[in-house]
Amino acid sequence: MDEQVLRSIWPIFSAETREQIQAIFEKIEILEKDPAGRDPDLFPSMKRLVHSLKGSAASLGLSEIEQVVHAIEDGLARFRWDEQLPGEVVSVTVRGLQKIEDALGRGDQGGEPVIDGLAELLASLGRGGELKGPNKEREKEKERHRALERFRQDAMMVLGKLEEALIALVSPDVPDRPGTVSAAVALAQSLKNKAETAKETRVAPLVERMAAAFSRMEQAGDTASIAASQLTEILVELRGVLVPNEPAPSAAPESAPAAAPVPAKQVAQALRAASEASTAPAPSTGEGKGPVDQAVRVSVKTLESLGLQVEHLISGRALQMRRTDALRDLLDNTHDTIVHLERSASHLSLSGGGEALESLRTGVLNLRSIQKRLVELLKEGTREGEQLNLVAQVVRDDLRDMRMVPAAQVLEPLRRTVREVSSRLGKQVELFISGGDVRLDRRILDALKDPLQHLVRNAIDHGIEMPDVRREADKNEKGKLWIRVEPRGTRIAVVVEDDGGGLSPARVRATAVKRGLLSSEAAAKLPDAQAARLIFQPGFSTRDQVTETSGRGVGLDVVLATAQRLQGAVDISYTEGQGTRFTIDLPLSLASALGLLIRVGTAIVAVPSDMVERVFRLAPGDVGTVAGRVVARVDNEQITFLSLSEAIGLPRLPLALEAGKMQTVMLLTLGKERALYAIDEVVGQQDVVVRTLGPHLKGVAHLAGAAVLDDGRLVPVLNAPELLRAAAPSTRGISTGEIRRPRVLVTDDSLTTRFAMKSLLEIAGYPVVTASDGEEAWEVLERTPCQLVVSDWQMPRLDGVGLTRRIRAHPTLNRTPVILVTSLDSPEERAEGLEAGADGYLVKREVERGKLLELVRQLMPG
Repeated sequence: MDEQVLRSIWPIFSAETREQIQAIFEKIEILEKDPAGRDPDLFPSMKRLVHSLKGSAASLGLSEIEQVVHAIEDGLARFRWDEQLPGEVVSVTVRGLQKIEDALGRGDQGGEPVIDGLAELLASLGRGGELKGPNKEREKEKERHRALERFRQDAMMVLGKLEEALIALVSPDVPDRPGTVSAAVALAQSLKNKAETAKETRVAPLVERMAAAFSRMEQAGDTASIAASQLTEILVELRGVLVPNEPAPSAAPESAPAAAPVPAKQVAQALRAASEASTAPAPSTGEGKGPVDQAVRVSVKTLESLGLQVEHLISGRALQMRRTDALRDLLDNTHDTIVHLERSASHLSLSGGGEALESLRTGVLNLRSIQKRLVELLKEGTREGEQLNLVAQVVRDDLRDMRMVPAAQVLEPLRRTVREVSSRLGKQVELFISGGDVRLDRRILDALKDPLQHLVRNAIDHGIEMPDVRREADKNEKGKLWIRVEPRGTRIAVVVEDDGGGLSPARVRATAVKRGLLSSEAAAKLPDAQAARLIFQPGFSTRDQVTETSGRGVGLDVVLATAQRLQGAVDISYTEGQGTRFTIDLPLSLASALGLLIRVGTAIVAVPSDMVERVFRLAPGDVGTVAGRVVARVDNEQITFLSLSEAIGLPRLPLALEAGKMQTVMLLTLGKERALYAIDEVVGQQDVVVRTLGPHLKGVAHLAGAAVLDDGRLVPVLNAPELLRAAAPSTRGISTGEIRRPRVLVTDDSLTTRFAMKSLLEIAGYPVVTASDGEEAWEVLERTPCQLVVSDWQMPRLDGVGLTRRIRAHPTLNRTPVILVTSLDSPEERAEGLEAGADGYLVKREVERGKLLELVRQLMPG
């Protein structure tokens, strides 16, 4: 399976598999006990879990995990639901599941999810014999690696003894010099034999030279000193070979002139230093003087949670300020009431007073005492609130600084991507990176990793031409690729630009028609700028064939979706024959932002204040029409003028301009882009914490999220960059309703398998909808047109065969092709599926081998 797809699906598969393993553990412990009173569905439900786990592993091409689960499934198939599982069966099953958990751990760390001791494990599970395909080679390679590690451990022990022998031989008084030399030579010969057996070609020649040098130390004198010097170099070099992390100095050639005699003390010191180097801790890179700045690792998740709580604290402080204002109003009303009561008391006193007058005066005095106390509490609350607000602001600023990291952390790894992709494609590319010192929110940088990878690969594969093509176009054979981060006030722009052939709108239109996204008539009417943005459609690719780099249709839709999720936008500009530029506009930080609250009709919306240049009133005479679009003259410049209510999908309300009155407008600005939007009024300004809207509204481009105001109201937060892009004359042409989207319905009760098949199909350019069982799939088919159905066989409520029969019996859906995908691989099941009306039948392990895509391409209408 494609590495990027597997990486995106892995967290889902890993979490689901761990849940399944835990459930199997719980059930198998019960099955090991007396079956009396056992739930009849306990054993079948566990077998379904095992079966589902096998299918998930097969759909992702994880053959080692699939083989282990398959062996567990076969072992359980020998027992009935009312039997007690033997202890040995439970033990070996648990062992197999633990091995799978170990493999999941490797996958979680980014490694390959292989099973240690696969052959032995399969044999214990009753599936001995030869391993399959690449697993056999992988197991051999692992065994070679283990043998090499054993040799290195043994060699290090021998090396220590040889170093001790050399230190003894260079001492002034050696009790048994011939015996010591003989023992050292024997050790060296033994090490040489082991190196040859382990096929460690770098060790054997060094050890052979070592044995010869030890032989020359049998007699003390200058010859022994020269040999000791040579042995020192050989031993240090040999240690460097056996410990790869330790750089080894290159050995002197054998033909080099003899070195001068080395004093014994110096040789011993060198040997001890070499011996201690492999175990000594790395020296500190900091200065030796002064205090060391200490740091602790903090989980990004914890940091984000803390930041969110601080934002809530600040929002709570704003709410407290509103309560303080309300208390101040209440105090004013209390004062007015006291004045009114005092006047009433004066009038009552003039008319004779009596007992009622005394009660009234007492009440007034009490109210004045309460008023005084309220004033004191208001002052204290205001002072404490200001202190709390100051602390919260300082903590928020500190947290923002903690989250801000240099953009170079994401930009520099792209050098490796450029080198690898250009080398594979046979192209010459020179990369220029700038703006790496610009500090951005860590969450933004993390989210930009994949989009930037896609843009770089896209630029090299689709943009920059082959050297011979560039020569013919009078270009330098070496293409240029620029990646830069440009600060723009409170926002930043990430630019990826190449000097390749540039985007071809005609080719994009043709691809859109070929893939069924547009009709020929709609494509012909499409302006070039709008046609260029079709490349951001899911599954869009101008490549006819899928290669390791291109043709998958995955990438640019991810770029657009990521930018919108980060409250930003993506723009594309190009010059045919000269190059293409992608610009991602983003905020510097995803923390709370100052929002301008605007009323449109009866709705209140928030717009990031940093995008609003100003709000003013526009006279009717300043508005006109140019080339079929409404514009307004502002600062001697004609700027596109639109109604905000229409732009965000609200009912159109009459504008003040239509009645000849002054119109309140909002001027949005980003770089050179400017647009005017008609609004009703500005309600206020407030710090807002933007929250995502979930999957149901993620496709609404003009929405960045939602925020809760300090009075508890929920307001939408508008995506100002997207509003600016939509207002540009070149992008206002075609209704999105004209885009046709043929769909494939994928149905499987396993979340992992569902996502795996969905990703494979989307890579090939097919939009996909999913369902978790047959009943849900039927509901989807009744309300959503789908051109093909891919369904699992075994599912709760309604299985794949039942779904197929229901489709074939429907008057309008009966022509929809159906492919059944299952772990069952027997002629009987295949015949049953085809008899029900299925057009294709696949075993799950064939899914990732390309069989599914072959069938889909054969069966997809038109």
